[in-house]
Amino acid sequence: MKNAKRGVERIKKVILQDKTGAPEQVLAVLKSDLYELLDGYFEVNPQSVSLEVEVDEYGFYRIAIGAKAFRVRAVGRGE
Repeated sequence: MKNAKRGVERIKKVILQDKTGAPEQVLAVLKSDLYELLDGYFEVNPQSVSLEVEVDEYGFYRIAIGAKAFRVRAVGRGE
């Protein structure tokens, strides 16, 4: 009975991920938009911008964003 319950939970997770999986094109656009946003405040290394989107067993999205910046831009100086 426990194995059947675990199997059902795994199937639910797979179905949720398949239905809500973000295509590579969408992720690429989101990464580009994130870079543009962050670059307004920081000197960001464009290759360091990372984005992961996953769906948990309850259907909630987990979005992990990462980036490396060299420094903070001065606000109001047009840098």
